[in-house]
Amino acid sequence: MFVDIKKIKPHPKNQEIYSLSNIDDLRTSIRSVGLLEKIIIDQHFQIISGHRRYLAVCNLNWKEVECEQIEVNESDVITYLIHHNKQRIKTCRELLNEAKVLMEEHKIGQGKRSDLILCEEVLTSVNLNRSRTRDIVGDLIGISGVQITKLLFIEKHNPGLIDLIDNGLFTINQAYIQTSRDKKEQDAQLENRKTSKKTFNDNFRFFKKCSSKMNELLTDEVDCIFTSPPYWNKRKYCENGGLGNEKDSDEYVSNLVKHLNDCKRVLSDTGSFFLNLGDTFHQGNLMNIPHRVAISLQEKGWILRNTIIWAKTNPKPSSSKNNLCPTYEFIFHLVKSMDYKYNHTLIPLKEDTKPSHAPRHRNLKCSLTMQTPYIPREGKNMGDWWNEDIVKSAVVNQKSFGEVEHPAPFPPKIVTLPVLQTTQEGDLVLDPFMGSGTTGNVANQYNRRFVGYDVQVY
Repeated sequence: MFVDIKKIKPHPKNQEIYSLSNIDDLRTSIRSVGLLEKIIIDQHFQIISGHRRYLAVCNLNWKEVECEQIEVNESDVITYLIHHNKQRIKTCRELLNEAKVLMEEHKIGQGKRSDLILCEEVLTSVNLNRSRTRDIVGDLIGISGVQITKLLFIEKHNPGLIDLIDNGLFTINQAYIQTSRDKKEQDAQLENRKTSKKTFNDNFRFFKKCSSKMNELLTDEVDCIFTSPPYWNKRKYCENGGLGNEKDSDEYVSNLVKHLNDCKRVLSDTGSFFLNLGDTFHQGNLMNIPHRVAISLQEKGWILRNTIIWAKTNPKPSSSKNNLCPTYEFIFHLVKSMDYKYNHTLIPLKEDTKPSHAPRHRNLKCSLTMQTPYIPREGKNMGDWWNEDIVKSAVVNQKSFGEVEHPAPFPPKIVTLPVLQTTQEGDLVLDPFMGSGTTGNVANQYNRRFVGYDVQVY
């Protein structure tokens, strides 16, 4: 049937779900070969399928257009709209909109319809043996229920990533991993704030000021420093420049090393300084900032004892096609002298390792003797590659704790090992870039005193 263009109107639900893409090519095609597929309308002359075709023929000033009219119950409108758009190439935003309206329309067990789909031709395309609404909806719109769940999670906690997926900068899985990572960090910060309020006392001090001059602390007063300063060119930390917002990496390295001068004054000769730093790409070039900072600190008299590699279990996903995804950061262990305190740290031997008694060898007289020295007896010295297994299985030998096992979740447990390795109960721990207070909470948990500095309260 041919219908007067003026009688046809777009369906308002279509505008809620779908965005209008460019119709120039479609208009050119229709002008050349005509309308190859009818516009489908309901009994109220609202378009069920063919909104772009309708706009194209309107633009061509057609007076009437060929349509197919169908009867649609009001309760079935959403189902019909989505079913007739099944062959359309959709963005993730549109798929998400489809999923949300379907899940809301056909929610089971909450006073909504339980038949889910009434249209017979749609029923044949859906596996109704599946019990969960998201899986049935996923079958209808052409993605898995798991992907629907991920998209809903991303939209709730980081909606801007949906557009990045549609622009090809992220996959759904990469955006989900990034959102999960950010949410874990936010949850940890919230928990740290709650704990900080409970533990703020004489053993937990905080100064809302820059830590370049820590006049509140005496010379050699601090036993351990664990901190992670602002990384260069990662985010805008404050409105008026500041550390991390320098124009180039050389200026950042110089400013950070200068900022850390007072750390050397307040740290005791037996103390340790742990500095966590990540690198930054600039115009495709990895700037090697962490090691440039470490070398500059050595030139200032610091002794570098270890470069610890923190292998992340949830690194930020990368969509780059021409380099590897960064999965680690550095933790530099620096000291002022070789007389620093250190609690020997072991990791268990593997199950297939031979018994831990000292190995024997034959001497020139062919008699067996004990091979010495053999340290330790019940494990092996921890390496400088820290992944989840290392942190989870590490054992620190201390008189005050005996053998203490530390589970692995970041951020607190990455701080735990250095604090337990280099301090005893009652020692003073400093974080000159306190942030959400993770270092302070770890120090408080293990009966260490704490002092923190930051220019803002989180």
